[in-house]
Amino acid sequence: MPAHLKATGLARTHDGDLLFSGVDLILQDGDRYGLVGPNGAGKTTLLRVLAGDLPPTHGTVTRTPGTRIAHVTQQIPDPDHTVGAYLTAGLGELATVTTTMRTLENRLAAGADVLDAYARAQERWTALQGWTAETRLTEIRQRLDIDHLDDTLPLATVSGGEQARLMLARALLSHPHLLLLDEPTNHLDTDGATWLRDWLQQFPGGVLTVSHDRAFLDATVTRIIELDGIDEHPQDYPGGGYTAYRQEKQRRWERLLLDYEAQEKDRLRWETDIERTKNHARGVENTVRSGAEAPHLRRVARRVARKAKVRERRLRRQMASVRWIAEPRRRPPLTLAFPDDDGDPADTVLAIRDLTLGFGERTLLDHIDLDVTRGDRILITGRNGTGKTTLLRAIAAGHPDVAVLPQTTDHLRTDTTVLDHFRAHVPVYADDAERLLTGHQFDPDQWTARLRDLSAGELRRLLLAILVNSPARILLLDEPTNFLDFDALDVIEEALRRYRGTLLTVTHDHYFADAVGHTRHWHVADRTVIEN
Repeated sequence: MPAHLKATGLARTHDGDLLFSGVDLILQDGDRYGLVGPNGAGKTTLLRVLAGDLPPTHGTVTRTPGTRIAHVTQQIPDPDHTVGAYLTAGLGELATVTTTMRTLENRLAAGADVLDAYARAQERWTALQGWTAETRLTEIRQRLDIDHLDDTLPLATVSGGEQARLMLARALLSHPHLLLLDEPTNHLDTDGATWLRDWLQQFPGGVLTVSHDRAFLDATVTRIIELDGIDEHPQDYPGGGYTAYRQEKQRRWERLLLDYEAQEKDRLRWETDIERTKNHARGVENTVRSGAEAPHLRRVARRVARKAKVRERRLRRQMASVRWIAEPRRRPPLTLAFPDDDGDPADTVLAIRDLTLGFGERTLLDHIDLDVTRGDRILITGRNGTGKTTLLRAIAAGHPDVAVLPQTTDHLRTDTTVLDHFRAHVPVYADDAERLLTGHQFDPDQWTARLRDLSAGELRRLLLAILVNSPARILLLDEPTNFLDFDALDVIEEALRRYRGTLLTVTHDHYFADAVGHTRHWHVADRTVIEN
């Protein structure tokens, strides 16, 4: 089976720092690879290199002539486009030929002599099966539940879930041989994520996807490649999805720890024995001064000392050798410390009355009444576009004492530094802010980084750092798992399990919802909120 793409010895640096090196990869029909790792390790950069958007610092990427690669990014590249123009551009050359034909038709109607040019354009349009374009576009829009979006609607005005579906639709329109997907299930509701999993199972081409969606990885990929942020070389985990990867990763760490501990015991035993031998030899030389046996004993002591020095040199060489396993290093955890809520558990902390919300001319929620009691843990579900995010925004607008984790962060792409943004929202001294940021995996060299230069996951972690250090006793979380890496997910789930305040969470991540636990379930549908 021919390879559509071959990467050899890829390396890429960012601001002088090496992100990854030694990446060797072959992608062909039927391949299903997941690319995972902590935020900022270079996953998105690697996708961009493979797609041809960035050159590698070292190594080569070879694409078979005629190979079509669709790269689905995390964010809409140009939110000023309209829905219709953005989707039509996904038709590639066919979109250009169709536009040319329409222009020539107008010129022909005006009497211009462009008949030959029109004939050439029409011939190319026929070769590209242009008559199928409208059917393909309609089918994909219906399948991804974006057929209700008007072609003239600016992309910036549609929801995060609808933007994700539009990006997928544009990619699928090009009939790609390879799909490079960057967090494709972010913002997708359960139905959308299920449709994507089913569609990928039928897709004949190759897929390389960056994802932190554990259920999605289990359902779609057969091999995991990890950029762990420690070793610049990728770690390979063939033979399964997320669950198999985590199990094998744990086994590898356990073996590494056992090997390291065994060698540490051996090294310490050697060093103790050598030092004891050297001390004994020095003692003999210094104390045995007379008697018939003195010269012999001193000679023996010198030989013992020389032997000890040989063993010491051998130990140093052994320790410097590649046969010695470096002490295992793991990224520091994302430590979260939520404040306790010691108020009366019977108190109603949120009361919503006769609330009506809309978007444009659409009514999303119609005259709803809701009560939230202190300590409630409410899971909010519903299809994209039904009003979940709008509901959280309305609650936040009417209750300024709540803390909100928004779904999207485009508005934060500014020149403000990490430290300044943190201190603007958490009133602490600079040294306390630095300590807190360090606990949230922001190293000193990142404190002065601009928000616009952070990865989506790093920006998400910064918002969480602000959220959990605020005095708020009510948290509103809108798709909290978006862009977070596995280490961060593990800790946020544990922290939220222990959290005793009031929690309202919009999420489509089943792993997360089950891990955190909820006492109530609101389902948003048909302009109302249904208590399940």
